[in-house]
Order: sequence, then C-alpha cells, then structure tokens
Amino acid sequence: MNNGKKLTQAEADRMLNMIKHSLVKNINFPSKGSSLEFDLVGESQKEIFTTKIYRGRINHLKYELGARIKKDGILLLELHVSPGKVHPNPDGTKIIGSHWHIYTEEYGRSFAFPAEDIASDNFVENTIIFLEKFNVVEKPTVNFQLELL
Repeated sequence: MNNGKKLTQAEADRMLNMIKHSLVKNINFPSKGSSLEFDLVGESQKEIFTTKIYRGRINHLKYELGARIKKDGILLLELHVSPGKVHPNPDGTKIIGSHWHIYTEEYGRSFAFPAEDIASDNFVENTIIFLEKFNVVEKPTVNFQLELL
C-alpha cells in the first residue's frame, strides 16, 4: 500500500508525535473476524491518518490496532494483542505475546517491542492506550458488546 515510500526518522517522529483528533465521535469495536477503520486529522489539518482495528475470527482475544498515513499508507504504529504470539525481530530477538510496532527509518515497522500492561480482554482500555500513544487528544467513544460463546 505504501508503494515502497520511506520516511526519514525526523518525518516519522513528527507524524507520530503530532497531536491528532478523531473525525468520528463513536466506534463500535468489531465483531469476531471483522475490522473497522476511522480517520484522524493532524493539528495542521493537512495530515490525515487512518486507524484500523481488526479482531481475530477464531481467537477472540487476538486483535490488532494500526495507524497509517492515509495518503501513502505508511504504517506508523501498531499494537498486536495476542497471548503467546511470537514475533521474530530483524536482529534475531523474539518477542512473545502482545507487542508494539513503531515506525523507524531503519526497520520500517518490522521491529517489535513488548507491550507491557496489556491484557487481552481489555479491548476498550487497550484501544484508548493505543490512541494515547498515537497522540489522539480527541478520541472517539469506544463501544464494546461482550458476545456469547
């Protein structure tokens, strides 16, 4: 989606640290096997970002949140929530369990860092943590309905 485009570290840091506002007031956390997207606007009103939430179809405790630059699709930040998942990093280290991907000039988004204090069943709280890490100051209300097995 990003057509091979890369950001300098200064550009990536600027995009990650920019204050953002949600363009929607409410979101409903997706049901199993589905996803949703909503847009955010940067402080200068020129930068638009898209946030995507995907929820696992089989494992209801697996979900992913991602934020990308809308115009070129570069993923800036991701949170993968999944107990027991193993992510191999480019340097050979392995991250077990939930983890963050933060864009860097050197690795893009392929390097992962442990996500501490993330509990798989705290869908709403983890979505808020993700939005805070992405500097979204005007967040949507996150609605979640517990599904029966």
